[in-house]
Amino acid sequence: MVVQELLSNADALVLGCGVERTPPAHDALRTIIRKCKAPIVADAEALHAIADKPSVIHGKQILLTPNAGEFQVLSKNPWPTDSEERNKAVKNLARRYKATIIVKGADDYISDGDRVIVDREGSPFLTKGGYGDLLAGVAGAMLARGRSPFEAAKVAAYLVGRAGRVVSKRLGESTLASDVLRQLSSLLPRRS
Repeated sequence: MVVQELLSNADALVLGCGVERTPPAHDALRTIIRKCKAPIVADAEALHAIADKPSVIHGKQILLTPNAGEFQVLSKNPWPTDSEERNKAVKNLARRYKATIIVKGADDYISDGDRVIVDREGSPFLTKGGYGDLLAGVAGAMLARGRSPFEAAKVAAYLVGRAGRVVSKRLGESTLASDVLRQLSSLLPRRS
């Protein structure tokens, strides 16, 4: 299997983006997760596959990145509207899955089951297509550099949110994930 060969040298894995919602796709995602030894960011359709069989992630160093709708798929409950209830909900979900969770939105709620951090750096203009993929990619890069899932989530939320805030001041409602991606390099320290 090509995926197994690639995973043997991987420092991290980001999966679920762009995958169709079918039983064979979910089986394939769960097989990849089961065989992966590297830290994982599970996004989009991978979350649906995990919700069907949560035991697949036991013992994995994993970050789950649901939006409000995907939170409901994982928890079987709607994402609360009250911030205190959101703190409890993300913490409970992290404990239930024994994973780090970042619930994406205008504010990102991050928990490893013990701690909760709310990143308010983002913009309401970032709650559309592509933002989640960008957040998952940055978190995956942080995992590949040796950060824990909790630290990777915090850094990714801040960087993507900060870049989005800068861009959305200029572009407003027309801000796209690709605009935010171009802005990221200006926030990263330069190596000499």
